[in-house]
Amino acid sequence: MFDPTIDQPSLLTGMAEFLTGLVFFPLVCFIVQFLFRCTSSGQFICTKYNLRSHAIHDISNKVTSSTFAVLACSTGLSVVMACSQGNVGDILTSRFYILDNYLIFGFSYFIYDMVSMYFVFSTEHKEEVSVSKGEVVKFIKSRTLIILHHLLVPLVGFPVMMIARKGRGDCILGASFLIEASTPFVSLRVILVHLKLKESRSYVVNGLLMLFSFLLCRVLLFPMLYMRYSSMTGLSMYSVMSTTPIWVHLLVLGLWTPQLVWFNKMLKGTVKLLRGRKNEPVKEAIKDSNKSNFTTNNITEKVIDKDTKENNENSKDTGQDIHTKCVDNIPEVKSKKED
Repeated sequence: MFDPTIDQPSLLTGMAEFLTGLVFFPLVCFIVQFLFRCTSSGQFICTKYNLRSHAIHDISNKVTSSTFAVLACSTGLSVVMACSQGNVGDILTSRFYILDNYLIFGFSYFIYDMVSMYFVFSTEHKEEVSVSKGEVVKFIKSRTLIILHHLLVPLVGFPVMMIARKGRGDCILGASFLIEASTPFVSLRVILVHLKLKESRSYVVNGLLMLFSFLLCRVLLFPMLYMRYSSMTGLSMYSVMSTTPIWVHLLVLGLWTPQLVWFNKMLKGTVKLLRGRKNEPVKEAIKDSNKSNFTTNNITEKVIDKDTKENNENSKDTGQDIHTKCVDNIPEVKSKKED
């Protein structure tokens, strides 16, 4: 019986793996949507957090992306551990067919994900998914970078990893699978926003973990792979860079550039978030101070009004007393009173 962890894929098994992936990833997405729409717990969550069609599609997409990432990282980690423990002969030529099998299986994910991302985009301002030329064009324009990434990986990266490398460098390829380690944190960030937890401590902690994992596994990973290859072959970095085919450098650059752009956006967002939270105590103090001043002013105004009122009444009474005394001292009035 075929074992994808150790057996080399044939044309037949490869087709079966591709079709399995083409069913598996949409099925994960469908199950998440079913739980939200058709179960009492899911409907309760939707009501509590006011989750509409857009949020449900988006959360389902992120859960599926995290599933793909966990499977990819598990596959890559098993290869990296085997290579680091010395359980191989020649570290450059030793084969791990689990990588080939997962590449075929994962190829279908990029097809599914582009369709799923369109569903998320289409329901951003309405409840139902619609397809039109104008909407597709808007989707492509607004998601250009991620669409190019999803086209580049299967159409260019897949043939290179399956054919052009001629079965060499499985240990390096396994390490490259760890690029997906940051995906669960990126996905959780979006989910927390939909659950109205953007101001929570969990959001901040997840954001820092996302930034760190993205830096380590997507930004620094590519230079580390070159260094790993240099260590494995005993060549200097200059020799590695000069002897490696130009198309490899171009492929790496094409994969690395989007990571740098996304990391830059993440870094700016994290800095903005931390600055906002740092200023919150100051804002609260100003707010409390203003509230206190407002209360104090009200009390002062009331006291002044009360004193003024009393003074006016006293002045009025005093005036009346003086008037009475003056009148009483007039001789005619005084004699009339005595009569």
